[in-house]
Amino acid sequence: MISVGSGSFWQQDQNFWARSQQITQAQTLSATVIDQMFGASSTLTTGLASIANQTALDRVNTALSAAVQGALNPASTGSTASSSTSSTASSASSSSSAAAAPVVAAPAKGTGTVPLTSGTSLLGLGFLTRGSFTVSDGTFSTTYQSTGSDTVGDLISAINSGAPGNAQVRAWLNGSGNLVITSLNKFNTVTVSGDYAAALGFGNTNATFAPVTPPPVSHPVVSSSPSGSNAGSSATGGSSSKSAATSGFANNSALALQTGGTAELLLASSGSAGSLLNILA
Repeated sequence: MISVGSGSFWQQDQNFWARSQQITQAQTLSATVIDQMFGASSTLTTGLASIANQTALDRVNTALSAAVQGALNPASTGSTASSSTSSTASSASSSSSAAAAPVVAAPAKGTGTVPLTSGTSLLGLGFLTRGSFTVSDGTFSTTYQSTGSDTVGDLISAINSGAPGNAQVRAWLNGSGNLVITSLNKFNTVTVSGDYAAALGFGNTNATFAPVTPPPVSHPVVSSSPSGSNAGSSATGGSSSKSAATSGFANNSALALQTGGTAELLLASSGSAGSLLNILA
């Protein structure tokens, strides 16, 4: 026997076939694992397909039952739609009549509670000499001090003088003789104070007057319209519903039932979202 190195040709041949057998066994095991994984995947797919198929069948059966009921009882469906329409119209009418008038922005306005005339003596109202009456617009102030011989008309003239630094307000006597003080814009808050503010009908609960501010305008949210075939089916569904309500047919697929529509069209006409799943288990 011829030997090469430390091993013979026979030994090398035995070693080669042993390694080949090990490789073959490993490949067989891998193939077995792959087959098992593929079988599990197929079983899972079949199960999911069965569930989806049953769901689709349930949806079709529900829509079909509603369509049959609508076809058998068109009068009740029409009366229901009519009563619903009339109740909606009456509700809208009552809501419209009960709607409050819109709030319009207006300047701050304060009115005294003591009846006066332009010739009323401030001293007669209790004003002492150098007694003060102050009007503020939040930024500027007008302070009037009595001279002891002045009148309500003098006080009003001083408030309306428009002197630099004076409050941006206007004063006058209304038809009842009450002193009215209002802001010259729609933003400032008017405040009345002073030692003798009460003598003119102003006090703690009648001293600060805010402008009238309308509530913020809320803009309706406009939803984006569906695109493609969904938009077409939505528009078709809306017109079909309207024509069905007018003709007395039910809104839930009675018309589709009579026209021999498919199961998918039956679902669409009844308002069911999505498409029919045609998956075989």
